[in-house]
Amino acid sequence: MKDNVGIGDWAHTGEVPAADVSFRVTSADAQMVALHAGVGMTTLPCFVGDVDPLLARVPGTELRHHGTLWLLTQGETRRTKRVRLLTEFIAERLTSFTPLLAGQTTPSD
Repeated sequence: MKDNVGIGDWAHTGEVPAADVSFRVTSADAQMVALHAGVGMTTLPCFVGDVDPLLARVPGTELRHHGTLWLLTQGETRRTKRVRLLTEFIAERLTSFTPLLAGQTTPSD
């Protein structure tokens, strides 16, 4: 980041300090390629970073929760059987991934 704008205070202290190198990408794919190439570190959702055996969390960092996941349906369609069944299926599947989505699990768990 240019002039360290947007880099949290945590990045300047601790075991792994941030470098004064500017590099920006606009796509998640490019971000992952850069990480695998050893370019540096970044912020990722836990469900992305924790399942990649080549990545590790930065020691001493805390998880940040950004809100609730919403599934929106249009008006009366939510009362139709197929939409209701799909909504229930999605809710059940997401519930089974709660620890991963909340950053409470890592591949070593």
